[in-house]
Amino acid sequence: MGGKLPSDDILIIAIRNLDSNKLSLDGVSKLVSIHKLHSNEVILDKPEIWCLMIDGFPMIKHGLMCWEFMLKIEDSLKSITESINTVPLVCKELRTSITINCLFSPTSIAMVIAIAIAIAISIAIAIVIVIIEIVIVINNSNK
Repeated sequence: MGGKLPSDDILIIAIRNLDSNKLSLDGVSKLVSIHKLHSNEVILDKPEIWCLMIDGFPMIKHGLMCWEFMLKIEDSLKSITESINTVPLVCKELRTSITINCLFSPTSIAMVIAIAIAIAISIAIAIVIVIIEIVIVINNSNK
């Protein structure tokens, strides 16, 4: 296969062992997209023929999709964690800021804190969505 993908032998070993040292996220994503493209109605090129060959692996499509998701999830969780860690800092700043206390009445400060809490709830919902995506990928891989 062309591009940044390793040789066929290394790819087969990497897929069997889910070895991210031999096949990066980009490589796994490329395999997933190539695997989705092959069809009986199209003249197949070397990558598509290769994908037909690896169809012999049990549940290869779901395995590649799970592997791709596994490689992506850490960055997604890191991004969400950074957002979550920001909320308490913002709330503390809102409660202790002399400038904000001078500009806003106690009622307005309560509204600002309510907005910060709403943001925290939105982040919590984002986490739930990521967890639901994980469950969906796991369920699809078990089918």
